[in-house]
Amino acid sequence: MSLITSQVNQVAGRARSLFAERAVRTQITEAKQDLDRAENILFFAEGPRQFYQLGVWLETFERLAAQGQSAGVVVMDSLTARELLKVSKLPVYFSRSIEQIERKLTELGTKSICYVNNSQRNFTMLRFNGPAHIHLNHGESEKASMVSNQLKAYDYACVAGPAAVARISASIARFDSKHLVQIGRPQLDALTPESPSAKIRVLYAPTWEGDSEAMDYSSVVRLGESILTQFEGDSRFEVRFRPHPKTGDHSAETKREIAVLRTRFASQLDPVADPGQSLVWADVAICDTSAMAYDAVALNVPLFLTGKRPSQLRDRLPHEQLLDSANGLAQRVAELAKAGVSGRQKQLAQFFFATTAPGEATKKLGQLLGSV
Repeated sequence: MSLITSQVNQVAGRARSLFAERAVRTQITEAKQDLDRAENILFFAEGPRQFYQLGVWLETFERLAAQGQSAGVVVMDSLTARELLKVSKLPVYFSRSIEQIERKLTELGTKSICYVNNSQRNFTMLRFNGPAHIHLNHGESEKASMVSNQLKAYDYACVAGPAAVARISASIARFDSKHLVQIGRPQLDALTPESPSAKIRVLYAPTWEGDSEAMDYSSVVRLGESILTQFEGDSRFEVRFRPHPKTGDHSAETKREIAVLRTRFASQLDPVADPGQSLVWADVAICDTSAMAYDAVALNVPLFLTGKRPSQLRDRLPHEQLLDSANGLAQRVAELAKAGVSGRQKQLAQFFFATTAPGEATKKLGQLLGSV
């Protein structure tokens, strides 16, 4: 994507957001979702293209609210607020003004503000004294972004487990690991078991290309078409294709390729909103280095990992579960589905996650929020 195209899209997005503000405020009031009590806040400054980062935490905070925690969401984009109202009953406050947000949260006695990404706009909110600032992120992985020096800005950083503590401690100079809190993956606590199927269910869930070469873990251009075509006409399999929602945002080549794949394999596009539920559906998952791969480990879904970049996950998975090419993939998938989760992959669940027991991760997060 060219710089000019990107700038034009940003301007157009801002204009749409400004135009929608009055209607969105009315929607919040009519839905009776005005924020009038807010000890614990999810803060999100981004537009709707990044909504998935917020979306993966909404159900967790809804469960916490049902358990008696005071929870709400603060957003700074009206179109994000509109998306939020479609999928959640949590109280909402929308404003483009940090000053207005600070006054509102002071008035409501907010105790914690939680952040789901490393957005630069988080750092304006971080000036607000009083509440604890808690980094959640939107998944566990070994991407370069997971060891950002920005973590120093937060009072606490929630991480999935001991692997993240070791990674951050080794990679971020002068970081105080006492600020890390291991909670597992609360998003996986309320997933619904799937009924058995006569077919082998395969989920191909590649990540996006990132905003730099160092962040490009995507298999879409390199392997996407060849992975999906391996299963064409083979009645043993049911395949779902779940590309990352930001795929093609940064690379023109990736944008062209994902458009082709979405058209050619339209009937296989994953219809499920919750990425964790998509993994529960699968008998075998094919993932890049991304939160999806690590969630597959947590959920004991047999995993094929693409890519050649070094990582603890790649180093510790059995060699036969590493995918450098799609040659013979259908048969390899069939064999892995029959064999089930390898012992080494099961051990990785303990390495990457503080807990995988249903409900325990949400409990750990609730305990942190209750203690601040």
